[in-house]
Amino acid sequence: MERSCEEDLLEAVLCLGAGDGAALGPLASRLHLTPQRLLPLIDDAVRAGTLTRSEGLIGLTEEGREIAVRIDRRHRTLQCFLTEMLGMDPSSASDEACQIEHQISDETISRLGTYMARPGGNPECPRRCSSRKPAVRTLQSFDEGTVLRVSTIRQWGHYTRLLDLGILPGEEISIRRKLSNGAVVVRVKGCDIALSPEIATSISVERVT
Repeated sequence: MERSCEEDLLEAVLCLGAGDGAALGPLASRLHLTPQRLLPLIDDAVRAGTLTRSEGLIGLTEEGREIAVRIDRRHRTLQCFLTEMLGMDPSSASDEACQIEHQISDETISRLGTYMARPGGNPECPRRCSSRKPAVRTLQSFDEGTVLRVSTIRQWGHYTRLLDLGILPGEEISIRRKLSNGAVVVRVKGCDIALSPEIATSISVERVT
């Protein structure tokens, strides 16, 4: 199996397998493969020591998780850079990141992260025009239960923290709780995450539902 295919597979298991592992159907759908085409790739990864199979679920070994986390971080960094710094729309930026993430070095990713987090590194990035422009507001201005899409992150000093949490432009999040001190608990990719008032204020979002 080619390295890029294995890395895509491991990354997909990481994103779908909240805890116990990922089921075959959703995994095949995410990778745009039939289950019959995916099963040999899973078997190859099991033999390579990066995946496990148990009771119908596909999970990551310690080695597999390390690879998946590294690739996922590359993808997030690249998507954020292409979206916020170059003005690409989130969908196109994600597709482009998928192509680049297997070739780019970890050192380059680190330098991109440092560049975006530097003082003054938050330019007014152009965004692709659309016929309908949703209202963009701060995270704290929406009610509990609202599903939102991250539009921009206005303070790049919070970039690394939010990147690690999976919060980046184009990502869907939902508000779970709003606390009296201004902090907000959001759900991202099946996980509840508490954001301080300072960080919550730096996130601009638009309503999805």
